[in-house]
Amino acid sequence: ELNQALILDLIREGGQISRADIAKRTSLSRSTVSNIVNDLVAEQRLSEIGAGVSSGGRRPILLEFNYRSAFVIGIELATDRLNVLLTDLQAVVVAQHSEDFDIAAGPVHGLAQLKAATDRVLATLGNHPVVGVGVGVPGPLAYTRGSTIAPPIMPGWGGVPLREELQHLLQLPVHLDNDANLGALAEQHLGVGQGVQNMAFVLLASTGIGAGLVMGGAIYRGEIGSAGEIGPLTIDEDGPRCRCGSFGCLESMAAIPAILERAAALGIPASSFAELLAHAEAGHAAARQLLTTAGGHIGVAIASLLNLYNPGLVVLGGPLAAAGDLLLDAVRLTARERALAIALEHCQVVRGTLGINAVALGAASHVIQAVFRPPMLAAWTPPHIGHFAAALA
Repeated sequence: ELNQALILDLIREGGQISRADIAKRTSLSRSTVSNIVNDLVAEQRLSEIGAGVSSGGRRPILLEFNYRSAFVIGIELATDRLNVLLTDLQAVVVAQHSEDFDIAAGPVHGLAQLKAATDRVLATLGNHPVVGVGVGVPGPLAYTRGSTIAPPIMPGWGGVPLREELQHLLQLPVHLDNDANLGALAEQHLGVGQGVQNMAFVLLASTGIGAGLVMGGAIYRGEIGSAGEIGPLTIDEDGPRCRCGSFGCLESMAAIPAILERAAALGIPASSFAELLAHAEAGHAAARQLLTTAGGHIGVAIASLLNLYNPGLVVLGGPLAAAGDLLLDAVRLTARERALAIALEHCQVVRGTLGINAVALGAASHVIQAVFRPPMLAAWTPPHIGHFAAALA
């Protein structure tokens, strides 16, 4: 089983390779490699793609990992939107469904809607195996238990054994994490953060702000799973009251609802952030100033991140990040004014490249990582969905 995992990971990470080269690079015997590879080809996890270049004898047959031998569901459960992706084992999207969602309606209604949306995407797949479902939620989690921890933006969801409920509903293995953590995972593996060992992904969501932290190449969750909750970070101790109960928090100063509230007070006709952004892009001075001010507040929080955590990259994602340079320039300016020069000198602050799919792609990547751990590979024999789910449960 370990030899099989070794071979699969070698081909998955390294690309096309012959049986002889596998034996050289793994130090396994040629007969062992041949037996394992033949089994994997028969199971359609590997494909023979033709002859390679000869080094003096018969041309070797090259092998390639079959990323379409199984599929993954990645879900973002946002406060106002449900985004469901179907991806292959390389996190390439093959189907997608998004719809409006009201997290305040509670877990009974919300989970039923999630099940219906997931079934809709699975219906496009046919009789192909699905190895698991990843779900990102907009609040702190007890990660090992898979349950929510009194999330302020998820009324009625506190203490819900979410992973257990979803596994029962979907009849598939479920991997659960905070949405910002999964955005960080996606940008690290698929986006602008590839190769970066220490980075922060700041999710400027439709109703709140959070951060996912990558330390030493892995997601850092803290003692109970609430690391990265920067929304309650105090920006102005005399600022407005926040829904968390404190005053002058980052969310109460710079999250989209706070920006729209100030826009209404200024008489700017914008019922959504998209409308406000359109005004700003058209040159509306007050709308532009609102976004610049929000960027300054976010820059204060990022300066604190830089001083405390010393990441090599800070990535901004989520709907508010769509403001582009108008927001980003203010973030960078404030960070330069407030962060330690040595910390900022070795860190870039950039916009993410994965857009609105970052969290759902991170959820899919979370499942893929779990699948390619050797204990999971030992159970991988994929003739159809039902058998696959049972094998991995």
